[in-house]
Amino acid sequence: MTPTSESATTDLRQYVQVLRDRAWQIALVTLLCIAGALFYAFQSTPIYQGTAKVLVNPVLSSATQAQPPTMDTERTLVSSPIVAQRAVAIAARNHEPNVTGTLLVSVAPNTQVLTISFDGANRRGAALRANDFANAYIAFRSQQAVAQLQRTASAVQQQVGLLQNQLTDLDNRISKTHTQSTLIALQGQRDSLVARMGVLQQRLEDVQSSEAINQNAAQVIGKATVPRKPVKPDKVKDGLLGLLAGLVLGLGIAFLRERLDDRLKGREEIERRLGAPVLAAIPRLRSWRQVSEAHLIMRDEPKSPVSEAYRTLATNIQYAASRQPLKVLMVTSAMGGEGKTTTSANLALVLARAGRRVVLVSADLRRPRVHKFFELSNGIGMADALTRSLGLTDVVKDPGIPNLRVVPGGPIPEDPADLLAGPEAGRFLDQLREVSDYVILDSPPVLAVADASILAPMVDATVFVMDADHSSRAALGQARDQLENAGTQILGAVYNNFDPSKGTGYGSYYYYYQYYGVEEDAQRNGSLNGQAGRRRLRFPRRRAGARKPQTTGQSSNLP
Repeated sequence: MTPTSESATTDLRQYVQVLRDRAWQIALVTLLCIAGALFYAFQSTPIYQGTAKVLVNPVLSSATQAQPPTMDTERTLVSSPIVAQRAVAIAARNHEPNVTGTLLVSVAPNTQVLTISFDGANRRGAALRANDFANAYIAFRSQQAVAQLQRTASAVQQQVGLLQNQLTDLDNRISKTHTQSTLIALQGQRDSLVARMGVLQQRLEDVQSSEAINQNAAQVIGKATVPRKPVKPDKVKDGLLGLLAGLVLGLGIAFLRERLDDRLKGREEIERRLGAPVLAAIPRLRSWRQVSEAHLIMRDEPKSPVSEAYRTLATNIQYAASRQPLKVLMVTSAMGGEGKTTTSANLALVLARAGRRVVLVSADLRRPRVHKFFELSNGIGMADALTRSLGLTDVVKDPGIPNLRVVPGGPIPEDPADLLAGPEAGRFLDQLREVSDYVILDSPPVLAVADASILAPMVDATVFVMDADHSSRAALGQARDQLENAGTQILGAVYNNFDPSKGTGYGSYYYYYQYYGVEEDAQRNGSLNGQAGRRRLRFPRRRAGARKPQTTGQSSNLP
């Protein structure tokens, strides 16, 4: 698959995921739009439409010249006030009911037909008013055409009168003339005037005969009848428009909210923004309602998908440790409540069960919670080791789990940051290095206090925990910058509390129970080692000369 097609496929998956995640929002907006459209339709007054059709004929401007109609002009004429006044007069003369409404005039394409429609709440009144406008327009247009011919006839009549006067004057001159040559000239003028008068007389007769043609300048070819059903509201059409508008608006709101949503969207985005791989994705445990309570799921539900995810996390950390010096790990998050302490406790238990010597340290001296997971006392802990210089045997507790020791936080000091920044913290961690394979530090959130940044240079790498519902892009970027500026290596991320039904690439968790049953059967047959199917990640190779961590599984050196 080419990079372009792979990118297009990824974008398509993201779009589909947005539709899945926000389907209820789109459905809600669509239903509201449909309900609003239907409510408006059922509350609206029914509007009926009466429609009449008028054929517009050419008119004669003279006896022989016909003017074809300009349909845009004629359409405007129907809507003019003078035609409206005539329509009102016709209605009054016919004793029709007073109807208010809207006049609509259109022209059929490539024809000389006007469609005159009138919309009103009264079905009979709508038909009557459409016919009134049609009749008023026909009468007005015919009257204008006849008046034009009458003006032409009046002009011709004036010319005939002038010629008649000239002819009378010539007759008088001829009767008084005795010179033969003069008499011949005057007689010629008289014949010319008689000929011109004959032409004008003929033209006047033609104009007068054309008046009857212009009286039929337009005619009704389709009379408006009483409509049977209203044209407005169209409930089906309004419902479909509401559906369309709801879908468009719902999709727009969904993608806008997705654009404004600062939460992280899955493994690919986390790896891109963090610059490190996702070591494990911890699915949401629906049976665990009180997330504020300490829950060691590796002990309580070892066959759950969540426990298998923690095993994957431990496997990837051990693989990374085989390629670089990696003994002291800090587990932190950007903000509180993202599951860093739960991750620390369960990770330590997995590593211990794998035969590694593990010390779990509650380095969160402000809100220590590690001891709650193992039901230990918090009376003496790391704070005492740093302030009272107590030895490991005094602060390290045995939770009753082979290969695992726990250092509680102890009493909350007045200034934890200054305490962690002192030389005792480094010496304390060095002592733990010497007696263990892994030291897991549960540190405070990076953005809440400075403690994680102070501890960062003392550890080999940092595991960053992010909650699927609360982690934001801005918080991730700021926390990453702080850790990198403090000089720590971000080994990878733990994508915590995600919903497999909403995330892409994690659907295999749905089939975990079936898989786990197959694994148990295979183990009984000696054909599966329990590590099958776990994801291997790529890490930088171990630096030359670096000492590989001890993984003998011996626990005699633990306090």
